[in-house]
Amino acid sequence: MRNIININENWKFIQEDLGLPAQYPAHWQSVDLPHTWNAVDGNDGNGGYDRGKYWYAKTFETPRQPLKGGRVFVEILAASSEATVYVNGTEVIYHEGGYSTFRADITDLCKAEGENLLVVCCTNIANDYVYPQNADFTFYGGLYRGVNIISVPNTHFDLEYYGGPGIMVTPKPTECGGATFEIESFVKNIDENFTVQYAVYDEEGNEVGYAVRPADATKTTIFVPDAHLWDFENPYLYTVVAQLQRRNEAYDEIETRVGIRSFFCDPQKGFHLNGVLTPLRGVSRHQDIVYKGNALTAEDHYDDACIIKELGANTIRLAHYQHSKYFYDACDELGFAIWAEIPFISVMSKNPAA
Repeated sequence: MRNIININENWKFIQEDLGLPAQYPAHWQSVDLPHTWNAVDGNDGNGGYDRGKYWYAKTFETPRQPLKGGRVFVEILAASSEATVYVNGTEVIYHEGGYSTFRADITDLCKAEGENLLVVCCTNIANDYVYPQNADFTFYGGLYRGVNIISVPNTHFDLEYYGGPGIMVTPKPTECGGATFEIESFVKNIDENFTVQYAVYDEEGNEVGYAVRPADATKTTIFVPDAHLWDFENPYLYTVVAQLQRRNEAYDEIETRVGIRSFFCDPQKGFHLNGVLTPLRGVSRHQDIVYKGNALTAEDHYDDACIIKELGANTIRLAHYQHSKYFYDACDELGFAIWAEIPFISVMSKNPAA
């Protein structure tokens, strides 16, 4: 089974472009993640904050493999706005975009014994090929959402499919009072012996739906009778679990929480949730707090959502980029409709690389 190791504590950081260190830079500044170098100068609104190319370093031990032939990944939840990742002196991935999760397979670079050196170079220097190009908010630089090391068996739910969770669930209410759960999972390195077992659980932990599919055909639909709909006043969430098995032996497991809901917009009347006219009233939200910048913890994200709920809002515009999964989860739990945006605002670049 997979093992997710949070490595947010005790990083080394230097606010200079010194290049890739040959060994662990013990003399650099000590920081914990999430971290941004614009926590203070990015809050004054005058646009005069530091936009540079700076370095983070951390040591970690190679995690024990779940099974022989297992793989090790580094997971960067977000790095603004470009990042280059190195393990033991070798570049493993370069990523453009400051708001999306990305991962890389680092198995072959990890040492069998002893510590590995993980280095991440981040830059928020202005360019003409990464969006957003220009906006009225701070383009904070740094490893501001955290980093994990993930170990999985060789056959596993895909960790390289667009930074996603390896599963996609679309619940739909039916006319008879039930719901269908359309599920698709993404699996790597399978053979004919692998299956995926799906289970749907209600909020009380009762199993209300079940299916098994061959791992090379992982689309399925599960019907759940007497379903509880999600709405703003009762944000009821189901848990969908997918377990990868080989001849009934568990190899990998992932889960996601989902609400059953439908919506449409009428140009004269407005927004309808589960067939009921429901006026939307809310706010626009950015992912920053004074003197923290955008380096928010899971608790900070949840507190933001609670403050907006206290206002009496039922919708939030997530401006102007992908926000943290912590915040999307909080919105599902507390009952918000979300307007989710991509990081394209104000100015379009003529550079085709953008």
